[in-house]
Amino acid sequence: MMQNFCRTFSLQRRRRELVTSTTFAPLTAADYLRLRREDKGLKIADVARIIARKPEDVAEATELVRMLEQPGKSARRHETLYALQRAFPFDQAVYGQLKSELDAKKHPRVCRGCGCSDWDTDDTHAVRFAWASDHACVRCAGPAGENDQ
Repeated sequence: MMQNFCRTFSLQRRRRELVTSTTFAPLTAADYLRLRREDKGLKIADVARIIARKPEDVAEATELVRMLEQPGKSARRHETLYALQRAFPFDQAVYGQLKSELDAKKHPRVCRGCGCSDWDTDDTHAVRFAWASDHACVRCAGPAGENDQ
């Protein structure tokens, strides 16, 4: 009896097909901040040290950053966002749209790998910014789109 085995050389193609057909939950403002922070290689404690005004404020700043990255939580004051922007770049307009009650279809497109969007203007991309798929920029997707997240 002859058994049929999957061809191993087609694995990458199948994986890309699965990723591109995956439906992602709408991105939240908390997810956006976390992705932008992680893209810069910062831990919550690193951000807290940057945004704290005095050394004794680091614990409170740590709790603030942790809270802002929790589902359903968002910054209420622009001063908080300006402080976070001292630690890592993100677009406040994108953040505002993601925290709004707008239909998720009207939210800006954000890369699920690094959190960048069409509106982010930092030096994240060494090459011209472009989308590799609906959920990944060319930097995160790699040359063939196999790392789409």
